Amino acid sequence: MKYKAFLDTAVFIYSFEFPDSNSNTVLWLVNKGILEAIISERVFLECIRYFEKHHTAKLAKIFRKYLLESCVIIPSQQVSDEMTWLKGRIKDKDLEQLATVRRLGLKFLISYDRDFLEIKEYATPKRFLMEIGVKAKETEY
Repeated sequence: MKYKAFLDTAVFIYSFEFPDSNSNTVLWLVNKGILEAIISERVFLECIRYFEKHHTAKLAKIFRKYLLESCVIIPSQQVSDEMTWLKGRIKDKDLEQLATVRRLGLKFLISYDRDFLEIKEYATPKRFLMEIGVKAKETEY
């Protein structure tokens, strides 16, 4: 069965920084074609900025290519109506992510952001893996 889920920025960062993490297992599922990764324009840009700032421009470029090839990137203008409706219900920094999830009717918003705790679609990488029957590591991320 092929799954589809929104992946937040932290999933990509934790996967790279902690290769023995649940986030890395989530990306392994993406790489194997078991999981279709959906990201927002904001997540795309946050990932690139992170790798430019904390690593090198060369690594950021490689990661940019990976995101373009392995993820479906939803432009912010495609979810602007949902963002307007959600404004004030969640922090502005999280609007685009949740708007994308709701617009596409996704079951999972995989993140390690506690701001999503009250969101029904929210799952940590560990919880997502457990829910789909994949062995998870001890840590949540």
